[in-house]
Order: sequence, then structure tokens, then C-alpha cells
Amino acid sequence: MSEINKAVTVRSMWRKERQLPRFELLGKIMQRKKAKYSFLMMLGIIVIGIIGPWIAPHDPTKTYYEAFMQGPSKQFWLGTDAIGRDILSRLLYGTRVTLTAAVMASAMTFVVGTLLGVTSAYIGGFFDNLIMRIMDVLLALPGIVLALAIVAALGPSQENAMIAIGIASIPGFSILVRGAVLSIKESGYVEASRSIGSSNWWIIINQLIPNIANVLIVYTTMFIGGAILSTSALGFIGLGAQPPTPEWGTMLNEGKDYLREAWWLATFPGIAITVVVFTVYMLGDALRDIFDPKA
Repeated sequence: MSEINKAVTVRSMWRKERQLPRFELLGKIMQRKKAKYSFLMMLGIIVIGIIGPWIAPHDPTKTYYEAFMQGPSKQFWLGTDAIGRDILSRLLYGTRVTLTAAVMASAMTFVVGTLLGVTSAYIGGFFDNLIMRIMDVLLALPGIVLALAIVAALGPSQENAMIAIGIASIPGFSILVRGAVLSIKESGYVEASRSIGSSNWWIIINQLIPNIANVLIVYTTMFIGGAILSTSALGFIGLGAQPPTPEWGTMLNEGKDYLREAWWLATFPGIAITVVVFTVYMLGDALRDIFDPKA
């Protein structure tokens, strides 16, 4: 068989055996109630994060000396904190801070975890064993503990918290990606590409990654929810965003000492974290149902 015929065979087998279904994802989301509502809620949260600074009724760092620890009122809808700052304005600003940190950390996890997982599974042999043993060692520590160690070494800040969360999530993500690649690396179109001399990187970029795109979307969505929790946890213990930056975990930390006197200080940031994380996990679960060929 000529090289041209082999190439045509590879292309036809690739189109026939690709696992990524051809459909409009948004249309599928809108056809399922859980997917639709979670997607619209997530879209609304993102919009709030973008326009939050413009719709906030007050400056989130301004102190109102006449309104120390004032409960919800017409002037301050969600009350004020211990130094007279508006809780609602800080929550709106904090939406952008928290989401940005979670998305950036997840992006780092996605890029590095995908690269390690795909190359490890495809190359195999000694390289695969080496990468997986390193990942196993990192997984021996809980992710939040590893993140704490990294932030302690780099210093407390929002940027360092993003780096720490991203690095701590790489082992689990890379192992999941590796498993997905192992299930398709022996497919006919991959073998045909090897037979005509396609480079490993061409196969990885053009065949393996597109065929696990559905898995990557679901995994990344789930990891964003975990990153939000981790970002808030680091902020709660003072290793994330530093005052006066309005961040939900930091706001929880500031309100924990006033639970009896001023319940609103910790309640509203806690509700915000719960709602956003629940929405992200619901969206990830809905996407998994959409991409599952058995659903």
C-alpha cells in the first residue's frame, strides 16, 4: 500500500473511532435540567465576578466608623465587619479574587497534569514508571498539606497560594489522564499513524488529546471546585490573600471570633463558598453524564 493510501486509511479510521462525540455541547447542556441550571448559575457567578467592582454599593476597603459590626440594614444589606467595612461589597469583590485564584490554579494543573499523564501513558516503560512513582510519592501527602508546605516555603500571598494549589493537584490529575490515555493508546488509528511514521508528538497532540477532551473537561471542572475550597482554606488560615484584599476565606477567618455577637460576618462568606462549590460540582457531574456514552 502506498504512503498516500496509508494516510487516507489513518484519516478514515480516526474519524470513525474518535471518542469525542460530534455535537454542540451548549445544546446538550440546555436539554438537561441539571446541566442547564448549573451552567446558568455558574455563568451568573462568573458575570458577578466580572462586574462585581462596578455594582458594589461601597468601597470594600473603606471603614465606616459609625457602623462597626452593624447588622444587615438598608444602608448595608449584609452588615459590616469589625472595622466597619461593607460585607456585601467585599463579597462581590471577593468573587473575582477567589474565582481567579481557582481558575489559574486549575489551569496550571491542567497543562502540567495533561502533559505528564499523556506522555507517561503513551511512552510507557521506564519513563512511565518514573513519572508514576514520583506522583505516588506526592500523593502520599494530602493535597492541602502539600499546598501548605509550598506556601510556607514561598511565603503567604494570593499568587503563591495559586501556585501551591496548582502543584498539589497535579499528581491526581496526571494519574486520571494517564488512565484515560491507556484506554485508547492501542486504538486502530494510533497504530495506523505509527505505521506511516507519524511522530510521537503529532500523535499525542492530534489524536490522543482530542480523544480524551471530554474527560479533560469533566476533570478540570471538578478540580476548579476543589481549588475554590483550597483557596478559601489557605485564606482562612492566613496563607492566602492578605488583608485588606477581600477574599472569602480571609473573610471567614475575620468573622470566626464573632459568631455569637455578629453571625453575619462568617455566615455570608460561608454561604458564598458553599453555593459556588456546589454549582461547580453539579456542572461537572452534569458534564460527565453528557459525555458518558452509556448515559
